[in-house]
Amino acid sequence: MKPVLTSPLAAPACSGATSMGTDQSGELASSKHEEGRRERDRHGRPRPAYQRLLLDLAAGRVDAVVAWAPERLHRSPRELEDFIQLLDETGAHVETVKAGAWDVSTSHGRLVARMLGAVSRAESERTGERVARAHAQAKQAGLWRGPIPFGMQTSDEPGKPEADVAQAPIVEEAFLRVLRGDALTAIARDFNARGLLPRRGQRWSHTGISRLIGSPALGGMVNIGGEFVPAAFDGVVSEQRWRSAQAALVRRPRGEASRPREKLTLLGGILTCAEHGDLLWGGGKIHAAIYVPGAPGGRCHVSITRSAADEFIAQLVIARLRQPDAAGLLSLPSGVRKDVAAETATLEGRRNDLVGLIADGLLTAGSAREQLATLAARLAALQALQHDTPFSEADLIDPSAAWADWTMPQRRTALRLMFTKITLRHTDGRNGPRADPMRVDVIWNDGT
Repeated sequence: MKPVLTSPLAAPACSGATSMGTDQSGELASSKHEEGRRERDRHGRPRPAYQRLLLDLAAGRVDAVVAWAPERLHRSPRELEDFIQLLDETGAHVETVKAGAWDVSTSHGRLVARMLGAVSRAESERTGERVARAHAQAKQAGLWRGPIPFGMQTSDEPGKPEADVAQAPIVEEAFLRVLRGDALTAIARDFNARGLLPRRGQRWSHTGISRLIGSPALGGMVNIGGEFVPAAFDGVVSEQRWRSAQAALVRRPRGEASRPREKLTLLGGILTCAEHGDLLWGGGKIHAAIYVPGAPGGRCHVSITRSAADEFIAQLVIARLRQPDAAGLLSLPSGVRKDVAAETATLEGRRNDLVGLIADGLLTAGSAREQLATLAARLAALQALQHDTPFSEADLIDPSAAWADWTMPQRRTALRLMFTKITLRHTDGRNGPRADPMRVDVIWNDGT
């Protein structure tokens, strides 16, 4: 006799199912397929164990299934119809603890199964709606819903996590290092080497640090409809620091974000040839001391000594930050802010359109989930940029000391905020003065 499939929940049915079949030892075979593993869960994700059950039934390795109740096998009419067809083709039987034999070999049995399936589906949807409303109401009240992030712990008040005194310093260090431009992989590698592991004992990774920094609970906020608002509890870091960290991750170019800051140069990828528009780079072994075009064998052969160009730009920045009107230089230009606001309005309209289609029944939540997730991620990034203040007013008290204290990523961020373009002119002769910084021209973000 082929083995009976059962599960821990169906254990009470074992005595009633022994007449259906046993393994060679005379005992019911332990389950490889948990009966609650439907083909897809309530989020639409595939359930591998249920898929294995279907394959075993189709292959004839199984002739009976023991489950807790019919609705535990399926809560989707589509899955139910496929399962009924499979039972009809294979002649397999289904026994349940709560409802006894589940006979779908007759029209009446199939009718009952379909009615139970429809009721179970409606109950599942109503439960999901109640849970969603409860989560929404909790968030409106500023309460946290979801896993408590590293650096925080449960408190005496539900929905109001508090800082974990042992883990909070690690979180604060991670935020500080992100703001100073450290690559997330470098932070993860350093934490692992120092034994500062995540709560469950795994090792930190680039993704893990990114998720840690992205948790709004650490900044004392909750996410309501894609907008981050103050919560009813305190975070580990301030709201402003959390928002600045999000903006730092968005603002830093992808290629630059993956490189250790000690390998970055001040003007690499920022300085361009005034004649050809090619980007200049520095830092390779051969060209470690100069900026040269990045495209090998190209038409452009302009170059300049790195130390001369870096010192020239540094003095320009420091002198400009000493001016009385320098307060607005280290923030997003008004034009960029307008572009960010316009893109935000467009994406919010697109998101509202998708939500409306779902509400009208013209689009399923599962089919729109990926688009909504993409929109939410981009809206969060734009919101971070709108609230970003990467530098403090204290930096204007002594610009020279601030420049010396900034990391290379922070200096490069300052250049992107202060200048529209930095270009390098060719020399008059092929072997002209490579170290002449007067060949460097700048266009400030105010147009001068």
